[in-house]
Amino acid sequence: MTKQEFNQSDLQALFDDAEYLLDEAEALKYVIDSVPYDETPPGDLSIYDKLRLIDHAQHNYYRPVAERVFSENRRLSLSEFNHYNDTFEASENNDETNVQKVLSKIIKHRAALLTIFKKFARIDWERVLRNERNRDINLYQFANTMIENERKILKDIADLVLIYQNEQMHQREINKRAVKHNTQN
Repeated sequence: MTKQEFNQSDLQALFDDAEYLLDEAEALKYVIDSVPYDETPPGDLSIYDKLRLIDHAQHNYYRPVAERVFSENRRLSLSEFNHYNDTFEASENNDETNVQKVLSKIIKHRAALLTIFKKFARIDWERVLRNERNRDINLYQFANTMIENERKILKDIADLVLIYQNEQMHQREINKRAVKHNTQN
């Protein structure tokens, strides 16, 4: 049995952290079109697919688990659910990428998940789940894991956006120097 002490301010911090994804998705809407979001780095996912993974995880894994915890009064085993890493498929046809649509879905699905989270009483957050390694965790730890995983993906996305923006800035500087050099000759 897991015993982790947390109070109402810890839960509020969890909600705030979960709402962070809404803010990040909204902010990305303004910069995402300026980078090659459908370009797939070697051995990794494209920014587009990383965003799809976040949405897939919250809509097809985290939300169904939360809904079952809310509706059932028994210990759930996470092995009853297909883990999002096992069910996610990277896009093969980049012609149909609509990153703005994915960002809107992330916002919509996170708002729905937050609604469920906020319905839980503090005692419900202590409900025990059996994780994939046959260890007991409570709902609070489960939600924290979700947030940690999303933050890692969002950091990867931010790093890629920065790399792409720096490459574009560097290319503009090269072009500017080339034009200047050609006009001097």
